[in-house]
Amino acid sequence: MRRSEAILAQLTGHSRDQVRDALRQAKGSVKLALLLLECRSLDEARGALDTASGDLRAAKTLIEERRTQKKRA
Repeated sequence: MRRSEAILAQLTGHSRDQVRDALRQAKGSVKLALLLLECRSLDEARGALDTASGDLRAAKTLIEERRTQKKRA
């Protein structure tokens, strides 16, 4: 298993197959793959990362805030 796959699997608890698929969809971007595993939508993951100017922590916060807002609605 590649290092990035191992790290993502450990961080997210997702299977190797899920991690590989996310990395494939993200074209190798570990940040984007991590967000994709968290939110399940490539468009949402890209949008959050773009809005956060590439800052992974800020992008994760945006996704979590959106998820919380959806639950309240």
